[in-house]
Amino acid sequence: MRQFSIQSLILISALWLSACGGIQLVDIPKSSAALNLSKAQQATVQPKIASIQDIVEDYEFEKHELEADYIRYRSHVNLTRLGRYEGGGLGGDSVIRERNELRTKARNFAIQRKAYAQEIAGLIDEIKANLSAEQLAVFEGLKQPELELPDLFKKPSYDAFARIPGTRG
Repeated sequence: MRQFSIQSLILISALWLSACGGIQLVDIPKSSAALNLSKAQQATVQPKIASIQDIVEDYEFEKHELEADYIRYRSHVNLTRLGRYEGGGLGGDSVIRERNELRTKARNFAIQRKAYAQEIAGLIDEIKANLSAEQLAVFEGLKQPELELPDLFKKPSYDAFARIPGTRG
């Protein structure tokens, strides 16, 4: 009876910690402590969590790289438009070439994102296979990694312009 109460206390405290603070799966020391992994489980689970962490870091790097390319493209497009007032042209071919290169990079990024998500899902399934029922309950409470889309893939929100004072609604 005493061991059951200690296990349930550990389970409840881990669930409470994950609900309040949100222990992230990729934070290996905290997630391992919350899951209360044995030595054998640590040897199999922690390398998988480290792989997930590497995938998330690679994704974030590629995301920032794509966003920087997009900002560079937008600034070049705006500069070529303004150049026509100073006797320059519109930059036709170079702008089209840059736009096509950016589209190709964005398409490749989306394909890579899907591959990363599938790889993470596979690793999470492998981790779940090595956990007990109590550990699975705690694992479900851990904050899973998310591969957020860069802003250039998101549709712009015009909610800020919905109600402008002095205009018709």
